Amino acid sequence: MFILKKILAAFLLPPGLLVVAFGGLSLYLWRRERKAAVACLILAAFTWIATTHVFADLTLRGLENKYARPENPKGDAIVMLCAGSRDWTNVLSAAENLYPHTLERAAAAALLHKKTGLPIIITGGSPFTAYPEAEAVARWLEEAGVQRKFLITEPAARDTIESAANVKKLCDEKGYKKILLLSFAYHMPRAVFLFKKAGFTDLVPFPVARRAMPGARRDLTDYLPGSSLEARAALNERLGLLVYRLRFGKS
Repeated sequence: MFILKKILAAFLLPPGLLVVAFGGLSLYLWRRERKAAVACLILAAFTWIATTHVFADLTLRGLENKYARPENPKGDAIVMLCAGSRDWTNVLSAAENLYPHTLERAAAAALLHKKTGLPIIITGGSPFTAYPEAEAVARWLEEAGVQRKFLITEPAARDTIESAANVKKLCDEKGYKKILLLSFAYHMPRAVFLFKKAGFTDLVPFPVARRAMPGARRDLTDYLPGSSLEARAALNERLGLLVYRLRFGKS
């Protein structure tokens, strides 16, 4: 009964519901318009496959395995890339204003600071909010016990390419030569590419929050539609890398 409930839920909620809709439309059109029916069948299959854990793992693993996390990282500063925030005012904790991906990175940055004692440069502007992401993260890091004197905010960047350029100027002003670049493991290849293009010649990738864990145990739900939507993140990273390599050349 438990497995049956999981299967039913997968196909009664989006995106599984779209699989059912496309499949049903394909059956309806099969005798009337064969090409349209095949197109609907392909859409159903793509929606199913592209939203499973299995597909997400396959698309993420190549990105996440490019850089290993160093055991004893050393540098002049930690650079944390933000991943979205809110500007709500009636909150108990600053954590409520951080998107889950940003909060994961911020928690890793706090632990890395505790281990190394290095200052944290937080980069992230306010492309969709009135309050910069970097400032929202700084507030949470203070709640987490990091002293404000160790926090440096870069509140203007709207994306990774602007973060790289703005952080390079900031590091040049402060005399920081070597940085520990902290971001999600799947985002790290693009981040490293852009930070090197911005002029960083000495950086240590510090990937966190891996999604495609090697040797992970599989179960039936991993093959159901909607079990994972993180393939979109992987495809976004691969598209971004392609665009920037065409624009700037290989690193």
